Amino acid sequence: MQRVKNDEGAPGDENRVENSDSDYEQVPLNLVFDYPVKWSKFKVLRDFVQNFYDAVGWRNWDVRFSWRIAEDRLSLFARDVGFSYDWLLHIGASTKRDGGGTYAGFFGEGFKIASLCALRDHSWNVTMHSRNWELKVVTAVIEIDEQWIDMLAYNIQRSDEKTRDTALHISPFHDLNILKAVLQSFYYPGNPLFGNKIWESESASVYFRSDLQKPAGYPQTFDDKGRGIVFGAYQALGSFQYPLIFALHSFRYDDRERNTFYRMDVVKLIHEVASKLPPEASMVVLLALKNRWYDRPRKKYDFESWHRIISTLVRNISTSPEHVALWREINPYLLAARQVKRKDIDLYNRRQQALEWLRTSKTRYRLVQSAFISMGYPTVEDACGADDGFSVAHDPVVSERGYIRMLEKVALCLLSDLFSKIALPPCKIIESKNAVWQGMTVIIPRKDRSLRFRGLPVRYRLPYVALKQELLTPDAFGRALSTYLHEIAHMFGTESSAAFSNALTELMHLVVTHSEMIAECRMEWEIFSKKHLPTA
Repeated sequence: MQRVKNDEGAPGDENRVENSDSDYEQVPLNLVFDYPVKWSKFKVLRDFVQNFYDAVGWRNWDVRFSWRIAEDRLSLFARDVGFSYDWLLHIGASTKRDGGGTYAGFFGEGFKIASLCALRDHSWNVTMHSRNWELKVVTAVIEIDEQWIDMLAYNIQRSDEKTRDTALHISPFHDLNILKAVLQSFYYPGNPLFGNKIWESESASVYFRSDLQKPAGYPQTFDDKGRGIVFGAYQALGSFQYPLIFALHSFRYDDRERNTFYRMDVVKLIHEVASKLPPEASMVVLLALKNRWYDRPRKKYDFESWHRIISTLVRNISTSPEHVALWREINPYLLAARQVKRKDIDLYNRRQQALEWLRTSKTRYRLVQSAFISMGYPTVEDACGADDGFSVAHDPVVSERGYIRMLEKVALCLLSDLFSKIALPPCKIIESKNAVWQGMTVIIPRKDRSLRFRGLPVRYRLPYVALKQELLTPDAFGRALSTYLHEIAHMFGTESSAAFSNALTELMHLVVTHSEMIAECRMEWEIFSKKHLPTA
């Protein structure tokens, strides 16, 4: 049996001690006063408010909860709410245990730990009254194995009169900004941070954000301090950059002490809410997330990507032909782009050509992820092909072969050491006038990297190079030669690689040092052109 020191310092022999002079009953809790837990003022106050929030309910919060600061005392009130203080005695005991996800609290320890930190760490005096009792948070000294230990305790007074309301008082209190942050961190439609409602159900909701700035100290995501708010279990947990509010009432933390909400947590919660939205609400949310339409995972496991959120919203809309038609009327110029890997050479080359076509297109298209195909949007490759924008290559005709021979003559001269060991790739023609590339080639990795030219490894085999037909004309020698050599240089590297850049530098050096030969080829080009110009 544990013993409690009375007012004179002599030990008693009961767990509950009556003091007739003060007319209160002191109830020690099994919570050591130096228990290693540290809660901020915000967290302490939010746990106190949470008890009122769960007792009143979010639908009645605006009308049944109130607060007041008089002098240096904060008072919280819940109208027509009463309960037994026995629920406040035991760690893990809670009136909300069978709530089925309808409460902000759950663990049954909030009031006890909050009271401990309030008194010990923040020097707040805490009193509470409900029904016919009043409770004051104090300390008691308990004997355990012949040692006297400070414990958290309640001084409880009873009255013959019953009150219909519950009130909690904290003093001294001078932290109005913290109080505002706490009150606005709970989910209720009257919250001044809430804008217009987009959609709401029993389990989740989505709102626009109001223009009101969040109070200092408001909960936010570790590395994303945006305007948006995510609510889980009726409490604000994190933030993101878009002016929306997502709430998932069934959300639960398994760890009571976890205080950090990361981007991947935000994405996971928003996705779960998005999966519940009907087509109309999905349209509104998707429009608000316009900057994310082309999101895709950057790595195999990308938990911060919004890709799944966007694809889910698109899928929701695509279930309704009426909403699909409305969406396409609002957003007519979208092109879907499936994810293409560099190792898929043909697909990758088609994508690069399609993107070049897109940059020169007079229509201002917007690229979106492949999920939009379900709403009838074409792919960027489909649109490019429909506009004859691909650089489709074919074999040259007789007159074109004459121009090509002169370009090949230059290449064989400049890179004689290389093309004495491997064959010069054949040259084809790009006939399409709408093709955006002046030249193109296909690169195939070489297994043998031992072949070198001027110290540069030959990394790729070129099955062919292709030039746009307009380059094989009388006045285009300079453009034709520079384009042809550019494509030949891809034997050494891809477009943006350092190896490719180094190869171009070497080719420029060779062109300068062989200027007389280049001039002779230009004259041959002009003579050939005169002989083969069409006659009237």
